[in-house]
Amino acid sequence: MRKRFFVSLVLTIPVILYSPLGTSLFKVHLPTPFGISPDWVLLVLATPVVWWGGWIFHSGAWRALRNRTLDMNVLVSLGVLVAYCFSVFVTVFAPRIETSYDAAAMLVTFVLFGHWMEMRSRRGSSDALNALLRLAPSQANVIQPTGEVETVPVERVQVDDLLLLRPGEKVPVDGLVTEGESSIDESMVSGESIPVSKQQGSEVIGGTVNGSLQRKSVVILPSPRL
Repeated sequence: MRKRFFVSLVLTIPVILYSPLGTSLFKVHLPTPFGISPDWVLLVLATPVVWWGGWIFHSGAWRALRNRTLDMNVLVSLGVLVAYCFSVFVTVFAPRIETSYDAAAMLVTFVLFGHWMEMRSRRGSSDALNALLRLAPSQANVIQPTGEVETVPVERVQVDDLLLLRPGEKVPVDGLVTEGESSIDESMVSGESIPVSKQQGSEVIGGTVNGSLQRKSVVILPSPRL
């Protein structure tokens, strides 16, 4: 998306300068090769912008129309193609009428910029979520009916299992404290930097850190309510 935007931007700038808008707004009259009409120069410059830079909108519009739906791609593609096709017709058959190549090129460039910014924000949100997921522990200490402690993947933890949480470990799952007391650092969830004291009956949140103050083991009963 970024590559399409920058290529379209580079081509759109001379399109504006050669167009009637640039001539009237900036008072610039650029020379054309071999003295040909500026419309033919605009056609050459705007065609890659419309068909290569804006192809994602045209293909998206085609898929939407095949599914009998209307979305933003249909709106953008329709506006671009109408301006472009009208300008091509005028260039070939009615050279005295002003063209709209600049409108087609600018529309593609502006929408590409918006999509690029949107994708960057999505990527930032996705990276933040992945970072949070990496903070979650991957293993849990399950107390078996025989009293032995077995370390198993978190995915194998079931409701009503008893988990042993040692000092300094992260809470593997949401649950209730059934035995022992300690403090839990819940700043990742609540934003509060002061550790929260936990005792029997307290709720704990998976991914938080145990043992910040009173370094005692805690037995957790996983809860489906949290």
